[in-house]
Amino acid sequence: MAVADEARATVNSVGEGCAGAVVGPNMGRRSLPAGAGGVADVGIALALLVVAAFVLLRAAETVPFHGDESEWIAAGRYFRFVFLDHDVTSQVWRPSWLNRDQPPLGRYIIGGIVWASGTDPEKVNRTYAWERDYELNLREGRVPEPHILKPVRRAMALVGAVSIVLLFVAGRLVGGTLVGAVAGFVATFSPLLQSYFVQARTEALLAFFSTLALVALLAFARTYQRSGKLRPVGWCVGLLLGLALATKLTAAVGIVGACAYGGAAALARLRTARQEAMRLIGWSAATGLLATLVWVAANPFLWPDPVGRTWSMLEQQQAIMVEQGVEFGNPVETPLPGRLLLMVRRSFGENSTPAFDYGAPRGSEPLIRRTFSDLPIVLGLSVELVLAAIGLVVLIGRVATVWWSGVRHGSETALLWWLAAYFIGIGANLSLDWPRYYVPTAFYGAILIGLGVQAIVTAAARWLSRSSPVTAPAVGPPAEAAG
Repeated sequence: MAVADEARATVNSVGEGCAGAVVGPNMGRRSLPAGAGGVADVGIALALLVVAAFVLLRAAETVPFHGDESEWIAAGRYFRFVFLDHDVTSQVWRPSWLNRDQPPLGRYIIGGIVWASGTDPEKVNRTYAWERDYELNLREGRVPEPHILKPVRRAMALVGAVSIVLLFVAGRLVGGTLVGAVAGFVATFSPLLQSYFVQARTEALLAFFSTLALVALLAFARTYQRSGKLRPVGWCVGLLLGLALATKLTAAVGIVGACAYGGAAALARLRTARQEAMRLIGWSAATGLLATLVWVAANPFLWPDPVGRTWSMLEQQQAIMVEQGVEFGNPVETPLPGRLLLMVRRSFGENSTPAFDYGAPRGSEPLIRRTFSDLPIVLGLSVELVLAAIGLVVLIGRVATVWWSGVRHGSETALLWWLAAYFIGIGANLSLDWPRYYVPTAFYGAILIGLGVQAIVTAAARWLSRSSPVTAPAVGPPAEAAG
């Protein structure tokens, strides 16, 4: 019933075609009994949490081990350096390959999980030797023991489940309960996301911090669209994106997307409400600045030279990807348009896993797997890709209508900039055709799938209402009042 009410409410809010996009998410909807919508959403969120946790915890027991998990658990000793030894100034933080390799927040969290489970983070496995096979790494102590690996995997599975619930909330803020529920459902049962959200590395953590930031951004955009005021939730966006960036460099594109929304929304109001536009520009600048401050504060390696050492991290990452493409296969050497098309295919269709990534001998053919489901592919198009394309058209239509109407930009515009930043930002730097690089775009692309499903459901509901015969009222004397 809640889904049906949400579908009908969406028809009322968007009107015919895209014309209704000028209204906000809560404008023009049929009234529901007090609290009914909120109770239904909480129920769906809790049910989704239980299902996602069950699915991911089960996957944590079955997904094959990956050598990167050894790397992350071994690097968990940084938790000891900072939180047990309180060491933020010694030679541990000197310029080195390891300090330039990854931001430290994921290391702190994984090391904290290892420590909380009863193991000293310094007394774990050695780093994985990629030139050797799994059996030799195991004999040399380069593979974590089950009592170390399992708690980290289970923790990541639970973080991934919470991230999926946050994805539901994000979809709910943009398009309603149906959009959020579909996004959460397809993300939960995605083989790609199941694989990466349960391993002892940082994909689940990145999804958690980034999606929490997205929820804050969408809530901020909704309230701004209604009132023109900058609510306190907006000041959380920069903080959360800073934590995401301190987990994985990929989060930089989320910062670009959030600030781009503020800039676009300000530009739309510059002529009619200059003071309001300037406040939005100030918010965008503050969001970027706050994210930068958190990024630097979380990493003692950056303190002596934040700009120079950040740049050295970016340079090393580019060099690593080029080297890995030569050594392990699946390099991407096409121009930007080709990389963007590849990202769309991999995010919504099939992804290609190189031999080393699924434990096959070197020189083996890549493993081709579906990103979401095994539904038939027709003319090279998966069902999810078609639904996402429909969702993107709907989203662009709503944003364009808001722009033409001159009203304030809300959550639809914020989501569009967020998605554009992720697809274009990752695509512009894509050097390897490896599944891990499509995890964020597949995850947030699930919202587009939800919008596509919603568009089909509302179109079908409209068609059924128009095709249903109208029964003429009976002619005759009015019925007598009872009693």
